[in-house]
Amino acid sequence: MRFDADQEREADPPATEETLWYTSDILDASGNTALHIWKRSPTGGYRMHYSHGLTFHISASLTNITVRCDESMAADDVAAFLLGPVMGVVLRLRGVTCLHASAVSLRGKAVAFVGVEGAGKSTTAALFAQKGHAVLSDDIVALFERESSFHVLPAYPYLNLWPWTIEMLSQPANAMPRGAAATDATDKLRMALGTEDSKFQREALPLAAIYVLSDRSTTSGTPRVEDFARQTALMRLVANTYGNTILDSPMRAQEFHVLGRLTKSVPVRHVIAREDSSQLTRLYEVICEDFARVREITYGGT
Repeated sequence: MRFDADQEREADPPATEETLWYTSDILDASGNTALHIWKRSPTGGYRMHYSHGLTFHISASLTNITVRCDESMAADDVAAFLLGPVMGVVLRLRGVTCLHASAVSLRGKAVAFVGVEGAGKSTTAALFAQKGHAVLSDDIVALFERESSFHVLPAYPYLNLWPWTIEMLSQPANAMPRGAAATDATDKLRMALGTEDSKFQREALPLAAIYVLSDRSTTSGTPRVEDFARQTALMRLVANTYGNTILDSPMRAQEFHVLGRLTKSVPVRHVIAREDSSQLTRLYEVICEDFARVREITYGGT
C-alpha cells in the first residue's frame, strides 16, 4: 500500500494508454456517476476513480495499490473504500469468488448470511456476535476451495452497522471504537470486533451453510427457514455475488462453475425474518435450530 502525497505524485498516463473498463450505475449526490474504472495498456493495471476525488491505482500484478485524494479526506473514509469495494474488486480480479454476505462461526463452521443491500446481513451477523459467536467477515465473504470443500477467509475485525441497529441490539457503549458516535443516522458506524464484547474469527473455517435473507414479513409463522430447490439456490447466489457487475464473460463462466459446485456441497437455505425487531432473538434460535438439522443431515453432525 502507498498513500501518495502531492509532492510525490507521478503523472497519470496519457488517456491513450487507458481504456474505460467499468462504469458504475450508482450516482453520487450531484447526479454524477460514482465510480469509473480504467484499464491500462500495455501495463495492464487498473485505475479506480470515485467522483468525490478518491483514486486507487492497482498494479497489473494485483499486489500493489496506490491511494490518491484530490482533497483532504478523513482516514476512516479512505479506509472504508479501501477495505470494502476496492479490496472486493482486487479479489474478483484475482479470480476469487466473493458472496455479498456476512459470515460468522457456528459450532466450528462458517455460516454465511447472503442478501441484497438492506436485507440485514450485518444486522444478523451482529446478532450472532451479541450471542457470543465470532464474526469472520462483513459484507464481502471470500471463498476458496480446499480438498473439495469451500472455506471462508477471515476479513477485517469490524462490523459496519446503522446507528439504529446498534441501539436495537443494545450494544454496550464500549463495543464502539473510541470517538464513534451516532451523529448522523444516514451513516453506518464501525463496531470493533476482537474485544471483550465481540469476537473475531482469525482463521479460515469450512463453509457449512448459506442463509439467503429475503424481504421481512409481518405474517404469522415468521421468522422461519425454508428449503431451496438447487436451481433456485444457484440463481440466488449468482445474483448475490460481490462485484458481479465488473465480470467479463470468462470470469462469469468461471464463477458459475464455482457456484454450481458450491450448491452441490453446501446447503443453501431461505430465511424469512419478521418485520418486528423484537423477534431477533427468535430469529437467532430459528437459524441455530435449522443449522443443527441440516448439519446432521449433510455432515452427519460433524
